Amino acid sequence: MEPSDVDAPLRVLLVHVWYWPHIGGGNQHVEHIARQLVARGHQATVWCADIPGHDEKRFVRDGVEVIRLPPKRILGGIDPVVSIKELAMDFDVVHLHDTLPILIRRSLKRALKQRIPVVTTFHNDYIKTSRTGKILKRIRWAVQGRRTLHASQARIALTPYYADHLKGRGVRKPIDVLPNGFEPVADDASRPSLLPSNAEGRPLLVFVGRLSEQKGLDVLIDAWDSLCQHEEPQALLAIAGSGELDQWLDARIASSNHPQSIAKLGRVEDSEKRWLFEQARAVLIPSRFEGLPTVLLEAMHSGAPTVMADVNDLGRLVTEPDAGLSITPGDSQELVSAIKTLLQADEHQLKTWSDNGQEASKPYLWSHVVDDLLNIYERVRT
Repeated sequence: MEPSDVDAPLRVLLVHVWYWPHIGGGNQHVEHIARQLVARGHQATVWCADIPGHDEKRFVRDGVEVIRLPPKRILGGIDPVVSIKELAMDFDVVHLHDTLPILIRRSLKRALKQRIPVVTTFHNDYIKTSRTGKILKRIRWAVQGRRTLHASQARIALTPYYADHLKGRGVRKPIDVLPNGFEPVADDASRPSLLPSNAEGRPLLVFVGRLSEQKGLDVLIDAWDSLCQHEEPQALLAIAGSGELDQWLDARIASSNHPQSIAKLGRVEDSEKRWLFEQARAVLIPSRFEGLPTVLLEAMHSGAPTVMADVNDLGRLVTEPDAGLSITPGDSQELVSAIKTLLQADEHQLKTWSDNGQEASKPYLWSHVVDDLLNIYERVRT
C-alpha cells in the first residue's frame, strides 16, 4: 500500500504529554505529524495532559481530534498523573512520543493488552547534573524507559547519534532513524512590531527559542557582552521567545554596555519569524542539549546562515553541507569568534552558506518525513 492511499485510512493515536496550546518542540513535532496524516486521508487522535489548563478538553483542531486529560497531580513538576480508563482505544497504530511519563506507560499497557502495534519515538535525553538526579535517571531508564522501547513494535530516533545513544544504553532491538521535520511558513513575512527602527541597515543576528538555560541563552548573552566590551557592535541582536529566563534577560540587557544593540521581541508570530530568518545575517542556536531543533531546519530553509552548537552531533548538519558554523556547547568565546566570522564574511560566502542550507533542508520537509513514517506504520501492522 502506498502511504498516500486513502482507500484504507489508518486510525492513528499519537500520545505526548504536551500539546497545543502548549508551545515546544516535541508537541510541534506531534502536531505536524497529525496534520500530515489528516491531509492524506487518515484519522489522527492526540492524547495529552491538560497542561496548561485549556477550556476545551475535547475538540478538533485542523482535522485532528484532541483529548486533553486533567492531571490529579504532577510528579516532580514534570510527570502528570492522568487516567485513560474512560477512553476507548480503537486504533490501528499507537505512536508514543516519549518513554518515561505515566501517560506514555499507561497507553503502552493498554495498546499491548489490545494487541495494537506500538511505535515509540525517542526525542532527546535530558541532562541531570546532581548526583541524586543522575541516579534516579538511571533507575527510571532501566525500569521504565528501556522497557517502553523494547515492548514497542518499532523504535524511532531523530538522528543517528541518538540511535547509537540508545544502543549504548542497552536497547537491543532495531532502531529506525526518522528526523524531526519542518513546514515552511505559509504566511507572508511581516516585520516584528517590537523590532526597533535602528535595525535598518545593520546586520541582524537572530535567536528564536525558549528563553532557558537549555537553549544556551546565557551563553548568547555572555558572548554578546564580550563582543560589546570595547565598542558598540555594528550589528543588532534580536531575541524572540519566552520562558523562565524572561526577567533575567531584562536585567542582563539593562546592565549591558550597549543595551540598544539587543532587541527583545517576546513571542513572535510565524509571519514575524519568517521575516527574521529571511533578513538575518545569521541565526544563532547555542543550545546545551537538543534532539533536532525545528528552528535549525526553518532557518536553513529560509536561507539564513546558521551557527549551531555541536550538541549531540548536530553541528555536522551545518558544517557538512557548508551551511554555517558550529561551536562547542557552552563556549561563549567560540560563539564570539563565529559571530565575528559572520560579520566579516563577504557576499559570496554568505550566498554559499544560504544556498547550501536551503538545499540541505529539503529532506526534512514534513511531507517527506511522514511518507517514511507511514511506511513504518504499515510495517508494524503486517
